[in-house]
Amino acid sequence: ITRCSISDSTVSAVVGTRAVLRCPNTSMSSLILVIWKIRPKSGSHCSLAYRADASKTDRTNCNERMTWESNPDHDPALQIHPVRLADEGNYTCEIATGDGTFCLASALIVLVPPVVTLTHDSNGIIVCQASAGKPVAEISWAQGNGHSTENKTHHINGTVTILSSMPMIKSTNAHLTCLVTHPAMNQTQTIELSSSEYHFSNWFLLSGNAMYICTLSVQTSLLNFILAGTGFIYPVIVLC
Repeated sequence: ITRCSISDSTVSAVVGTRAVLRCPNTSMSSLILVIWKIRPKSGSHCSLAYRADASKTDRTNCNERMTWESNPDHDPALQIHPVRLADEGNYTCEIATGDGTFCLASALIVLVPPVVTLTHDSNGIIVCQASAGKPVAEISWAQGNGHSTENKTHHINGTVTILSSMPMIKSTNAHLTCLVTHPAMNQTQTIELSSSEYHFSNWFLLSGNAMYICTLSVQTSLLNFILAGTGFIYPVIVLC
């Protein structure tokens, strides 16, 4: 007798954490053999088997990160630690007992949390960026003029970078708050810039040459965050 079923729900795990995939719920009193058949979306297939009569585990092409969660005589669940992006794929557990063969197929989905940054450029555009997330993050603005634009870049490893751009508000009491939501994060991540933290003034356009001078003022407490990677050095007066 062979009974196989497909799991209705997928198993999700954040990259770098631990994932556990379960076998079908059946009596282990007359266990003969357990075998995990692993078929990742990319890379080679592998298998992990346990023979109850010899108390022996056979590993065929499987990474050492894949092992039994506990004693396979009692619970042959598969543990993967740490989870990598390449582990995503289909996992089938087959159990042979005196009552027949039972199997359960599940899909492992690997989540990658994005790296979130908030920057602005000399043209008065604020950019909220969620880099290399899987799936793609969702970006919204709590305030603003509603004229945000989005750009997505799909990477070869399945991750996605999304940028949302918003013009700076010209009000002295205005705030711009970027909200980033992603399944790999426990809660929505928020980053805020207030008008006291950014201010552009003294704009000059020289006819013919299209050159301008802008004065950038930033609170010291946020200097390292806002200007990260720009190379700006005190005093924070920028000739553009």
